[in-house]
Amino acid sequence: MNTQLPLAVQLAPEFTLEDFIPGENAQLMDALQRLALGKEKQNLYLSGPTASGKSHLLMGLCASAQNDGLHCVYLPLKEIIPLSAELLQGMEDPDLLAIDDVQVLAGKKDWEEALFVLFNLRQTHGRPMVFSADRGPARLPLNLPDLRSRLGWGASYRLHPLDEAGLGELLRRQARQRGLEMDQAAIDWLLSRHSRAPRALLEQLEALDRAALIAKKPRLTLPFVQQQLSP
Repeated sequence: MNTQLPLAVQLAPEFTLEDFIPGENAQLMDALQRLALGKEKQNLYLSGPTASGKSHLLMGLCASAQNDGLHCVYLPLKEIIPLSAELLQGMEDPDLLAIDDVQVLAGKKDWEEALFVLFNLRQTHGRPMVFSADRGPARLPLNLPDLRSRLGWGASYRLHPLDEAGLGELLRRQARQRGLEMDQAAIDWLLSRHSRAPRALLEQLEALDRAALIAKKPRLTLPFVQQQLSP
């Protein structure tokens, strides 16, 4: 693995495939599980709006693959795009490669060309890639038509964001993993007053976890949550 790319292996520990609430995405979840187990070699492209859980799934995929003995690398393009596209060199070796937010490299010639070369190298060796973006490959404003064509190879899924019930279940599960019980009233208030992006919700829960530890409270009640998160 490219030792100059520490960001590639920084997986958020709370993001696993098991903790993702499938909702209407059962078919996609099955495809990701097969990739994580090494049972599938086909590339996969998933698209969806902000806060639909794309990063969660890609990080969860890598965590599951690594647990099953595969070498998986997660590349968060939003974070590494200010760096040199040469960072993609050497990325043909991992068993599985997950590239998040492909849309951010559109119009950046060096990055488009580097990803095109990488795609072809990995395709030659039969090593799958998983991409995420905010839109389908045909709608990406890429300057390199051949890259757009390559991204359309393999399976493509449109990610359905979690509804309110799904987000509530996500909070409930994550709270229990931290040894906490979260009241439904507290969940409802949090969803009505704060961002519904899964990552943002988990950041709020992390803050509540720290506060509950200090206060020695095993239950996240509405008054406690309001006290901690109200401006």
